[in-house]
Amino acid sequence: MRKRIFNLLAVSSFFLFFSCRTLPIEKSYDKLNRTFITLNEPVLKIYFPQFGLYNDEQTKENIIGGDGIVIILPDEKCIVIDSFDPEASYDMVCFLEKLGIRKIDYLIASHYHADHVGSMPGLIKYFDIGKFYSNGADFSTKACFLLIDALYEKNLEINVLKQGDILNLLTDDDCKIEVLWPKEFTKKELDEIYWRPGSTQKLRNNTSLVFKFNYKDFSVMFTGDIYKDCDKIITKQYGSKLKSTILKVPHHGEFYTANSPEFVKTVAADYGVIENPYYMINSIITGIYKKAKTPLLYRKTPGYILIESDGINYNISQESFVSSLE
Repeated sequence: MRKRIFNLLAVSSFFLFFSCRTLPIEKSYDKLNRTFITLNEPVLKIYFPQFGLYNDEQTKENIIGGDGIVIILPDEKCIVIDSFDPEASYDMVCFLEKLGIRKIDYLIASHYHADHVGSMPGLIKYFDIGKFYSNGADFSTKACFLLIDALYEKNLEINVLKQGDILNLLTDDDCKIEVLWPKEFTKKELDEIYWRPGSTQKLRNNTSLVFKFNYKDFSVMFTGDIYKDCDKIITKQYGSKLKSTILKVPHHGEFYTANSPEFVKTVAADYGVIENPYYMINSIITGIYKKAKTPLLYRKTPGYILIESDGINYNISQESFVSSLE
């Protein structure tokens, strides 16, 4: 049986770009096991960063909106899933550079809202890009136009992911992405969702890519911004197949529109990670996850959460991030 061993100790010397201060991971309940173990090579690394906004005095205030995840595969290939609002462009480039990244092998947009693709034009211009993937449901916004233009300038195709697709990421089939949602859209459906007068954010968020990232016995469920009605459909369709080690909490931890108890209970993750908690983390959302025995991890200050796994065991650590402007 897989050991559940977690590390919440800051290791300031782990990378050169870490600062000397340590910012704690906030958690919804319970003290976590603070035992650190040495993982067997090769190791998968998943970063959940948060970047700050600059004020007129060039100090950080608040955090930049949206989702953005960086995955370093055991063979050193890089995956970037989403990229925050446009204001994060500089920090995203710095973050990747200081991780030693020169090429983004897989760039994935869960959906085309600005707080998920805002920094992608900058990443596309600055880095070599292997392949770009999305849900294929682009629409008329400035962020979307800038992204499409950046892809065009680099002669990059838009590879559309749909329910049932599998991306094998390592040659031995130990690491892959299984796409669970959405189905392939017809033009009529896309017109209804994105162009019909009165079309809602709910409809657009529910086109988010939902996929399970697997590395041997370790897995992460990525959910974009899906709402409750969508996660209930997925829960009914897939059942226990949704079980994952880590859950990227839907829609930034919003409790009114997203995160149905049925979905949270079925995924049954060891931990839920909230990227950019737009909304106050309160007793409603923590209660949903507490009932499922899934502690929540999130940051309201610049820095990142790092999850490392050898495919069996995993560690969780955290640090602050300092760009070259500071």
